Amino acid sequence: MKSGLRYFLCGLAMGAADVVPGVSGGTIAFISGIYPRLLSAIEAFNLDFFKLVLRFRLREAIALIPWAFLLPLLAGIATSIFSLARGVTYALAVWPVTVWSFFFGLIVASILHLGKGLNLTGATTWLGLAAGAAIGWLIGGAGATDIGQSLPVYFISAFIAICAMILPGISGAFVLVLFGQYAHVIRAVATLDIPVLLVFALGCVCGLMTFARVLGRLLRHYPNAVMAVLTGLMLGSLRTIWPWKIGNFPALPPAFDADVVVGLALCLAGMAVPAGLAAVARDRRG
Repeated sequence: MKSGLRYFLCGLAMGAADVVPGVSGGTIAFISGIYPRLLSAIEAFNLDFFKLVLRFRLREAIALIPWAFLLPLLAGIATSIFSLARGVTYALAVWPVTVWSFFFGLIVASILHLGKGLNLTGATTWLGLAAGAAIGWLIGGAGATDIGQSLPVYFISAFIAICAMILPGISGAFVLVLFGQYAHVIRAVATLDIPVLLVFALGCVCGLMTFARVLGRLLRHYPNAVMAVLTGLMLGSLRTIWPWKIGNFPALPPAFDADVVVGLALCLAGMAVPAGLAAVARDRRG
């Protein structure tokens, strides 16, 4: 029961992060200690699973999937997305500095937390960090474009966005912004536009089935190099999350006013979240 509640709460946090353009649900999964298990659970939907389903051996197929982990996690993600879609977009419009400050602190602390586990003695690690940071920085500065709205476009956008969503440092919501689909998808969630949501969900499932396997194998065979790239991605993503900007570039706040004070306080609050999640994960392992 306690495990189920923990996974549900992790799902709530992941869903809230996924709604925000610039923050990755994968980051939350990473700092809460469930990231390897998440990839493993997605990989469980393998060829053997689908063969059993097609042969109507459903009991055997169902037994292959870690439902005790996935169901509360997915319930938390869905609850968060459907309940916070309007609230988060409203908060970003009305209190942007407050929201971005909190997430900036969260990402900074997450980078420090993940960086502790890296072996920084090899050139490969530093190259991975640099490459990840460069990719995150360039994606954060990319301009939005509108590729139109149609069911095939929603499918392709979902396929790419979900791949980004499970990567710490790259926001799936931000990918939707780049494709000009974010507002339309949020509207579909808020209004329960079933055709759009079904096609979008199908794109997400196909993306997860494909990309999680690749990422899982890379993590198993090249853990330090992959972790370096993922940490670099988070570092580069700070460009997107920094609360004050001129155009697409980070800038100093225009004045040291109440917004800055509140922003600093929320930044510190965000920095405390990874430590809390890590402590919960340690207690659970112990």
